[in-house]
Amino acid sequence: MPEKKKINVLQLVEGMNWGGAETKLLELISHMDRDRFHTTVCSLGIGDRLQDKFNRLGIPFVSLERRGRIDLKLILDVSNLIRREKIDVVMTTLFYADIVGALASAISPNKAVFSWETISAPEWLLTHRLWAYRFAMHFCSKVISVSHATARWLVEERGLPENKITVIPYGVNLEIFNHSRNGRLRPELGIPPDVPVVGVVARLHPQKGHEYLIKAARVLADKFKDLKIVLVGDGELRAELEQAVVEAGLSETFIFLGFRSDVRDLLSMFDIFVLPSLYEGLPNVILEAMATNLPVVATSVDGTVELVDDGETGYLVPPRDPGALVAKIGNLLESADLRRQFGRAGRKKVEEQYSLELQVENFQNLYEQYSIHGATMN
Repeated sequence: MPEKKKINVLQLVEGMNWGGAETKLLELISHMDRDRFHTTVCSLGIGDRLQDKFNRLGIPFVSLERRGRIDLKLILDVSNLIRREKIDVVMTTLFYADIVGALASAISPNKAVFSWETISAPEWLLTHRLWAYRFAMHFCSKVISVSHATARWLVEERGLPENKITVIPYGVNLEIFNHSRNGRLRPELGIPPDVPVVGVVARLHPQKGHEYLIKAARVLADKFKDLKIVLVGDGELRAELEQAVVEAGLSETFIFLGFRSDVRDLLSMFDIFVLPSLYEGLPNVILEAMATNLPVVATSVDGTVELVDDGETGYLVPPRDPGALVAKIGNLLESADLRRQFGRAGRKKVEEQYSLELQVENFQNLYEQYSIHGATMN
């Protein structure tokens, strides 16, 4: 019996920096079934920091040079790559790749092209971007949304038809992010074992709402004298947020760690995870926190509402509301039993609905379905 032909997949991405979308793409590709799929990764030249990781996995990696802000020749370059590698399915990640990949597929023999949409960002809604996106999506087989909230946003704000969209949520590697507690990093950070730690893992960007947590901390620090709030992540607001902490007299409360590659270990030393964002697609870090048995306090925005069951796995609070953060974080700081109860419920939800295995299989089934039946499917 002849060996079944592998499905050739091209993963086209704007660039390979340390962003959330890029790292989730790396995770997805590294867990694909190599007996069923052969993957090629192509970066459109906006950063290649993750290339070494693909090289170590033995995944073919192509970097195409981008000549200027708008480079129409990239469409031909990608089309030639599709033909040369006999690609069956193309998936695009991030805006520039969405446009180039969809238009390249329109003049290529591949059977399907998918766009992976991971965020609902108000700054995205620029007129020239919308027109380019809507035109390119005519040639896209499906737009894969990470959450139902993002799917609604794609319909209401980007103007896509509902039947163009399918939802595949993020998944968490439950072997890596587990419920075991680990305090080995506390001595390194100068935090005693019995001191409560509230943690945030997010880039220091206006979207993430750190300023409202700092305002809330003025009240929390008065009531919980030993409290430590650890901010993991870096970004454009770092100096401004550090200054706000100093002006609030909270220098002994806050610890800025910057970018860290050991998020798994940091999560396991937190007591509570907080994400005060103003908007989100589907915040993967909340899933990781829940998988680590952490209770979550987060804002009731977009895909976050799909993850946090208010009063069961954590608390949802209105965005831009320091008072609500004070109340809910305070509730959890006062009750270790409640923290454990919410943490166990969060872990159970991730195991049942948001495992990495489920996410990967959903992608693989989609690729397989379209590679057999072609892009005319709905």
